[in-house]
Order: sequence, then structure tokens, then C-alpha cells
Amino acid sequence: MTRQTTIACYTFPGFHPSHLNRQIFGTAWSEYVLMRGARPWFPGHNQPRVPALGELDESQPATWELYNDLASRHGVDVFIHDWYWFDGQPAMHEALESGFLRSSNREKMKFAIMWTNHDWPTWIETRRPDGSYHRPCAARSPSHSPAEVYRSMAYAVARYLHDPNYWRIDGKPVIVIFWPFGEVEECRRLLDDLRDLARRMGHEGIHFHAAHGGLLTDRLAERGFDSYAHYNPLGDVSNHRPIEEEVIDYPTLAAQIAETYWPRWNALHPLPFFPTISPGFDWTPRMLPRVRPAGPSDRNRWPGCTILKNDTPAAFGSFVRSALDFLDANRTDPRVVVIGCWNEWTEGHYLLPDLTYGYGKLQALAAALDLDAETGRNLGNTVPGNR
Repeated sequence: MTRQTTIACYTFPGFHPSHLNRQIFGTAWSEYVLMRGARPWFPGHNQPRVPALGELDESQPATWELYNDLASRHGVDVFIHDWYWFDGQPAMHEALESGFLRSSNREKMKFAIMWTNHDWPTWIETRRPDGSYHRPCAARSPSHSPAEVYRSMAYAVARYLHDPNYWRIDGKPVIVIFWPFGEVEECRRLLDDLRDLARRMGHEGIHFHAAHGGLLTDRLAERGFDSYAHYNPLGDVSNHRPIEEEVIDYPTLAAQIAETYWPRWNALHPLPFFPTISPGFDWTPRMLPRVRPAGPSDRNRWPGCTILKNDTPAAFGSFVRSALDFLDANRTDPRVVVIGCWNEWTEGHYLLPDLTYGYGKLQALAAALDLDAETGRNLGNTVPGNR
């Protein structure tokens, strides 16, 4: 029997009407619009992805009551909510504030936030007369000034960390940071100031977890982080596959991540490394279909974005088991597996049921964790977290 394992899963706030998207795109716009417009780019391309539960409004408590039940029964312990701050205030936060935090059964799930400091894109792409493709510049960009970074995270510390269901590691509430910022000493001072603020509010400090760019940032421990992982490794590692692979095989890429990249990333920093797994990757819903040019295969020429094939429930289940094996082999403490993502339909990585595989990926997760997916009960071979 393995030691306790926590399964933490990102949630992306693109599937509800929000104040920010209302300003950019108009009333009631969400990324469901992009999904509806998606079409196959080649025979066998799994598009459009259609939610089996329908286009649920994630700013509604009833949506999260369904999500909380599904997630907890299939082995997810923590929802990590992507959390944005633009123009001096929270943005894209309605799914967390109006949805999850007001759901009647939210005690089933722990939650945390990921302070997400990347641009908010303008998703609508156009084709120029010469046949090239154009996407307007970012609709919003975060401020990188130390004062504004502190102000935004201090808001989050005061708003969320007191909640009894907030995720903690060794008694400390967890804040995930999408991309480490500033110079090393500047980053360290800011994180230490936030820890002091949290202590004054009655917490034991803060466990800062680095995601995405943190893997490539040197001196991550000196910056003040406590652990690191990756938001979705499939997209980045796909860039290192042979350029002749226009459409990449998901099982092959997942095996490469588990066998080559996790050990490499684990050696980067003297901190706990949490393996990240993902159910798939395909961001064609956010792009106009490309015309396939004549000549040799070249992924940069076509499709010009990452598309994975064969992202079946069985392949995902194998990826889950690889992550558990990695934790065993490296005696990682604490034992955390991160999943990107619960609901990012427009990038093709989601656990929610669709019309292609039904509940297959949720069931594959539960099976890998030795859980009865109907009841959420442990079948005896693993010790899941928060149950």
C-alpha cells in the first residue's frame, strides 16, 4: 500500500459569462463559442469536442455541485482555480466566487488558487488577404510592478486562505504561481512578505508552488518556492518531438514525459517535484483551420499548433499510473500528482465527460487510484488524499 497521495486538478475560468470577456467580446460570450465553431482539420480529428453534460455555466453553484460530486468520486482531492488580476482587480473569478464557493457540497473538495500572471489573449483569429493568420494583441496584461504583484496576492491571502477547505501542505495554505517573476532577491522578498502577512492573519505561513515557467527558472529555491511542477507538460514537450510528426501520438508523448522529462525536471531544483499529467492537448478550437501545404511534413508549417491523437481513457490511465510509480520511485514527500486540467476544452485537456469517451477518463483515474467510481470508496491498494 502506497502512502497518501493527493490529486490536485487545475480549473480554467473560460466557461462562464464574465465581466472581462463581456468587455472584450460582448454579452454572454465564453469559450463554448469557440468549441461550437471547431471543425476537424483532417480525417479522424476529434473535433468538435462536445460536453456530455452540456454547456454548463461555471459561475453557477449548481454546476460546481455536479463537479464536486464527480471529482470527489473519481479521485480528485483539490481544485486549483486559475486566478487572474487585471486593471487592479480580480478577473475571470466568477466561477470561483459565484460558483464553487457558493456550492452546497463544496466540503467534498479542497481548493486553492493559481496566481496566473500571463496575458489574457484575444482569442478571435482572422485570415489576411495573403493567406497568413493574425490574432490581435493581448486584450489584458498583468502589471509586473512589485507593488501590484504584492497587492494582488495580498488580496488573495486575505480573501481565501482562511477558508476551512483551502488546501494545505504541512499545515500551510498553498498558493500556486504560474510564472516566477522579477529578479531572484526581489521575488524572495515579496514571497517572504506575503508569508509574514499570512502569519499575522493566523496561518502557519504559505507553501508557494511554482508552475509552468518555474521548471526552467534557475535558483527556484532561492526565490522562495517550496515545490514545483508544470501546468501541462504535453504542450511544451511536444515541441521537442521530431518536426516531421505533424500530429503527435499521445501515448508516445506521455511515455517520453514519464521516462525522460520527469527525471530531468526532478533534478533541476532541491525541492519536491510533483509530476503533472494531462488528459490530452489540442488547441485548434482557438485557431482558424490551416491549409495543408504541399511538400515534406513539417509541424511548424502544418498544422502550426499542437494536436495530439489517441488520447484515449486507457492511455490516460497509464499516464496516471506512471505518475504514481514516479512518486514511489523517488519517495516524493509530500505525494502530489497534478492534473492539467479539469475543464480546458479549448486546449483539449479536460477530465469532464464528452461525447467521444463518455466518463472514460474519470473512470480511468479512479481505476488507477483503486477507487470505486460509483461510491468513491477505496478498494484497498492506494491511500488517496483528503478522503
